[in-house]
Amino acid sequence: GPQFNRMMHLFLVCSSAQVPDLQCKAVRGLYAAVGTVDTRVSDMLSVHCCDLSDVRCNNLADMTHNAPAGGWGAPGTFEVERVKLRGGASKPEGTLPSAASIWDGLKSLSELDLGKDSKSDLSGTIPPAIAALAKLEELQLESETLSGTIPPIFDKFPYLEEIRLGDRLSGTLPANFCAGPALTEIDVSVNPDLSGTIPASCFNSRMEKIVISGTRISGTIPAAIGMRKLERFEAAETNLQGTVPPGICVTRAKACPATRCPATLEELDFTRTEDLEGTIPPSCFTLASLKAMSFSRTKVEGTLPPLISLPSLTALDLSNTEMSGSIPDSAGAGMPKVKYLELSRSKFGGTIPASLADIKPLQDGVCKLDGDGSEFKCPLPTGFAKGICTSNNRGEPIDCG
Repeated sequence: GPQFNRMMHLFLVCSSAQVPDLQCKAVRGLYAAVGTVDTRVSDMLSVHCCDLSDVRCNNLADMTHNAPAGGWGAPGTFEVERVKLRGGASKPEGTLPSAASIWDGLKSLSELDLGKDSKSDLSGTIPPAIAALAKLEELQLESETLSGTIPPIFDKFPYLEEIRLGDRLSGTLPANFCAGPALTEIDVSVNPDLSGTIPASCFNSRMEKIVISGTRISGTIPAAIGMRKLERFEAAETNLQGTVPPGICVTRAKACPATRCPATLEELDFTRTEDLEGTIPPSCFTLASLKAMSFSRTKVEGTLPPLISLPSLTALDLSNTEMSGSIPDSAGAGMPKVKYLELSRSKFGGTIPASLADIKPLQDGVCKLDGDGSEFKCPLPTGFAKGICTSNNRGEPIDCG
């Protein structure tokens, strides 16, 4: 019965000291190299590696509670699917191992997550031997002390969907960085020494998230961009140049008529990308899905389109740009959820539409319209007398005295 199966399993685990399972040996080798222990067990050698808090296995899943219907398998019949140092592991303070034997022993992994930012002091470089993880679907290696260059191994991962790497990497993104046929998300943000350009293969119809903020990545966005599933494009404080192609805001969940397929883009951020120029595509102002957009401290110019329809938008920042003209009457009804609106220190002017004062979230949010360069005219709409829109960072209301 189940009790007998479990006892047999424990016997086989205890007997595995004579015939070590390569996967458990690799898991313990990885833990030792990255300098972490499972804080929920007193002795890591006293438990099967699949019982560690941040390890998940198939065939032996939930082994401490219920045995599978077929009973526990013999050592070696399971697969280590996930190592995710998030809850049960101590803060990693070692280095990524370079030994091929460790990565070969983990070749069944679908997810490798060795901690994030302040939760990790992982150092060293990304080893080329990690290419042995051919079943990988998610790779997350984020640490303020992880350094070196990114190895050109990303054509070895046919199932990889998500890449997150940081935070002190240097060099460039390898040409095959987005070569994986399943890849949908890349995040290499906050790597101030990372430069070069975004590989052309990253701008594909599968990609959902591109996050490169806080890098020295340069180059231009392809004019013929075709990213119909794009959800986030974050390129704040980068060296990107050129113009924003119209197609960046033409997104659909799949190739079908717009009336039946909702747009997908939720966030567009080019803050402090100071060499970005041209105009913002009109399609960016009629996206039902868009929640946040910033072109602050760029060289974009032009005017706001007559029609603004951004029903999901909560934040819009077009400050410190070369944009000019007036705020269209459609802005108030077209942005009913906006609670952060900044158009200051650009060249906007004219009469402020009364509908802007009717945006309820904005009354308790941040609204900066005037400032150096802006020339809005008085009188102000009813409601602005309460000071919901300000002229500077000190929170002073627009002066119509």
